[in-house]
Amino acid sequence: MSAKVGIPKSLLYFYYYPAWRKFFEELEVEIVESQTTNKSIVDQGVKLAVDEACFPVKVCYGHLMELREKVDYIFLPRVVSVTKKEYLCPKLMGLPDMIKNNIADLPPLITPTINHNQSWPAQLKANLEIGYYFTDSKLEILKAHWQAAQALKKHRQQLLKSNLANNEVNIAVLGHSYLLYDDYMSLGIIEKLEELGVEVVTPENLSESQIEQGASKLTKDLFWTFNKKIIGAAYYLFNRAEIDGIIQLAAFGCGPDALIGELIERQAKRRSDVHFMTLNLDEHTGEAGLETRIEAFVDMIKWEAKRA
Repeated sequence: MSAKVGIPKSLLYFYYYPAWRKFFEELEVEIVESQTTNKSIVDQGVKLAVDEACFPVKVCYGHLMELREKVDYIFLPRVVSVTKKEYLCPKLMGLPDMIKNNIADLPPLITPTINHNQSWPAQLKANLEIGYYFTDSKLEILKAHWQAAQALKKHRQQLLKSNLANNEVNIAVLGHSYLLYDDYMSLGIIEKLEELGVEVVTPENLSESQIEQGASKLTKDLFWTFNKKIIGAAYYLFNRAEIDGIIQLAAFGCGPDALIGELIERQAKRRSDVHFMTLNLDEHTGEAGLETRIEAFVDMIKWEAKRA
């Protein structure tokens, strides 16, 4: 009987799950995902997490509680850096320690340190550390790692969008993947926009070169990888004639989100042809108010297009 590894359906799940799934499948490990975010998960997370945690981190606590009785291990890597000379949020770096000190009676946590600022041998050691829980074969682990990297590459290529010219309204929705693609946290904003006849563009629909092109307009490098991706997408899309509006989803309690939100808004005020709106999300955000703001935003864009 194979071991069961739990993966919380939150935070870095939305960036790297295709790779994680492929890695464990290659090692014949059974994967158990937590449920899709719901009110019970959010309530549990908010109750357990420290007040200073941002909304997505609080939700992660709830996902871990949902997995607690179902698995032999929980996969919760300590991700420091995924790009040279850049870093992730300190709360993501310290997440395993926060969890260990706030939730009792969890299954053993698999918490390898992923840090692309380290040497290649150190990165290899981290990958091997994960696999050694399930096999002694270094070759099998390396093969699984390679297959995982290919799966992630293929997944990201499938998300790219190139042609936006033929759509009536194109709106970019920018934010962390764990906000955009968690329908409970985002209140289903992407689906709601599509129901209004909008073609939605997210940072995942842009290539790395397009993100870098946008980020190059900053006066200095931004060392938070995921926030750089968001602001790079915003600055790139501000110069695309097909984009009619940009909506930034920001997590309450996230300092980097607040910083880049200010920078994006300043840039938006210089543009008369691209509408901009920021939506801050937390456990108290109401769906009715969000729908009203979205509908008004889209109606304004369509009305101005008819006047032009």
